[in-house]
Amino acid sequence: MQGVVGVYSKRNATRKAFYLLYGVQHRGQESAGISTAGDRSLRSWRGRGLVSNVFHEQFSSFMHPDDYVVIGCASGESANQVSLPPLELETDRYKMSVALDGYFFYRGDNHNEEVVLSKIEESLGNRMDLESSVTEAIRGLTDSYYSLVLAVLDKEVDGSKLLVARDGRGVRPLYIGLNEDEFYAASESAPLDVLEGMGERFTERKDVTPGSLVVYGDEGVSVSQVLDPQPAHCAFEWVYFGRPDSIIEGRSVHSARKMLGHKLVETHKLRRLYTDLSGSTDGMVLIPVPDSGRSVCTGVAETLGITPDEGVIKNAYLGRTYIIDDPDFRKIASDLKHNIIRETIEGKKVVITDDSIVRGTVSESIAKSLLKAGAAEVEFLVSYAPIFNPCFSDPPEKFLAAAPFRELGMREIGEGVASRLPSINRVRYNSPENVIEAIGLPENKLCTFCITGKSPFGRKSNH
Repeated sequence: MQGVVGVYSKRNATRKAFYLLYGVQHRGQESAGISTAGDRSLRSWRGRGLVSNVFHEQFSSFMHPDDYVVIGCASGESANQVSLPPLELETDRYKMSVALDGYFFYRGDNHNEEVVLSKIEESLGNRMDLESSVTEAIRGLTDSYYSLVLAVLDKEVDGSKLLVARDGRGVRPLYIGLNEDEFYAASESAPLDVLEGMGERFTERKDVTPGSLVVYGDEGVSVSQVLDPQPAHCAFEWVYFGRPDSIIEGRSVHSARKMLGHKLVETHKLRRLYTDLSGSTDGMVLIPVPDSGRSVCTGVAETLGITPDEGVIKNAYLGRTYIIDDPDFRKIASDLKHNIIRETIEGKKVVITDDSIVRGTVSESIAKSLLKAGAAEVEFLVSYAPIFNPCFSDPPEKFLAAAPFRELGMREIGEGVASRLPSINRVRYNSPENVIEAIGLPENKLCTFCITGKSPFGRKSNH
C-alpha cells in the first residue's frame, strides 16, 4: 500500500506536496519520494524511512520556484526493493515520473510503477500524443487496481502537466481539489482539509470517479472517462486504512467506525452481558486499541451508555504494524509500540475494541501485556468481520487467524480465534452485513472479498 499526492501550483508547489505527503504517511512507512517537473528538468528524491527521515530542513535548498508539478508517495512496499518509487521514464519528447497505490496481478518481477511506464512507453512508440498514450495504457491495465499520479515534463514546449487516474473499480481512494490556477490530489480527503486550514482555498473538491483520467496544465483541467465505472471500493478503507477524519466516497470514516461499534453491541446483546441486574458495569473497563479502535470504542460506549477509558498507550513513532512485511519484526514492533496504564485495567475484565484481527500477532501481544499488567481477563470486540481470504496483495490464507473456522457461525468463529490466541478470553466480530450497513454504500459497490469471498476480479486471490 502507498499514499500518493500530486500538486500543480506556481506558488511553492514542492512545499505543498510535502504537507500533503505527511497527511498520507499512515498509508506507507517503508520509503518516501517525490518528483518535481519544471525548470526544464524532472528531478526525483527518494529514501527509505518516513517522510521526516527522508526530507529534512536541508532539502529546502534544492527546491526550485519554477517546479510547478510535484508528485510524491509514502510507500509501504518492502524496503529491500532496489528501486524506490516514484519511478521515471524518459522518451524523445517527455520526461515523466509515476507513483501509485494499487496492485497488478501480472506484474512478474516488475514494480507496479514499471508496469504503468512500460505501457505508456509502448503507446508513445505508436506515435500517440501524451493523453492518448496514457488513455491507451489505462485501458490495457485490465487485471489491476490503482490510484496513480503522473508528473510529466514536455521537453518540446518546456511545459509541465499533472495527470491522475483511477482504475474502473476504484478499489483504492483518490481525492482532488482545485481552484482557478492550482490542482491538488491525495489518496484521501483529510490532507486537503489540513491545507485548507493553513489558508489554501478550493473551488471544487471531490473523489476521482473510477475509470477517469484527470489532466491539469497551464491550459486548465480536463477530465476523460476512460473506463466504464464499476465501483468496488475496498471496505477495509473505512475500517483501518483510512484516516478517521477522511471522507471516502461521501462516507465519513469516523461515522462508519462508530456505527460498527453500535452494531457490535446490538449483534452480541452486550448491554445484557456486561451489566448486572442493577445495570452496573463495575469490574469491567472499556478501552480502545489506538488509533483505529477509538471511533469503534466511542460507538460501543454510546450504545452501552458507559464512559470508556484509556488503557493502551501507543508509541506513535513505530507506525502501523499491520503493513510491516517481516513477521518477526512485526511482533517486536508490536511489543515496543504498546504500553499499559495499570491503574485503568488492574483487577478488571478488560473489553478492548480493535478494527480487525488479521494474523492475530498484534492482538495477542496487546492481550498478553494487559494480563501481565493485572487484567483479570481480556475480551476483544472486533469492528470488522472475520477475515477468511487474503487480499490480492496480502499474506497467504495460512496466516489468517480466522481462516480455519470459515465454515462455523459467527460466535463459534470468535471462540475458535480466541482458542488460538492464548491471552484472549473471547473474540466478538461484526458480520459482513453489519460492515456493509455501517459503511452505507450498496454491497455491489464495495469489495468485500476478504470477508465474503466475493471478488470483483473474478478470481479467488493472488495466491
